[in-house]
Amino acid sequence: MAGFRKKGSLTVEAVFVVPICLLVCFLLMQSLLYLHHVSWYTAAAWECALTGLQEGEGTATAQERWQSLKDQQVLPIGRLQAEVTASGQCTRIRIEGKMTALAGLDVMAFAVSVKRDGARPASFLRKAKVIKTLTGSEDKTG
Repeated sequence: MAGFRKKGSLTVEAVFVVPICLLVCFLLMQSLLYLHHVSWYTAAAWECALTGLQEGEGTATAQERWQSLKDQQVLPIGRLQAEVTASGQCTRIRIEGKMTALAGLDVMAFAVSVKRDGARPASFLRKAKVIKTLTGSEDKTG
């Protein structure tokens, strides 16, 4: 019968190691979800700003685009606020959100702010041509 006796050291070690490993895995997943949300909402804000500038109406089209993108989000956030403002050739979008952590606490908050000015292609091309001429980087093959 003495051969069947086992020590309990493996069980005691597992009691400490397994919860720590699970905690690290959950924290890693939560931080990756946070990074996903920040990058997704940043891209959505840029898309709304560009859409607002292209359509020319600014706030209305950017707000409509924001609503459609918000509805398409696969992993939505419950506490999300967006503010769209437009003035002349400038569109600004500010998105604020809060993610809940593993314990249900609002500890992961983020804010994305995007400002996009309308470009005037003709004046931009003239400036680029002047800079190219002044620096002497014109193509001299002929």
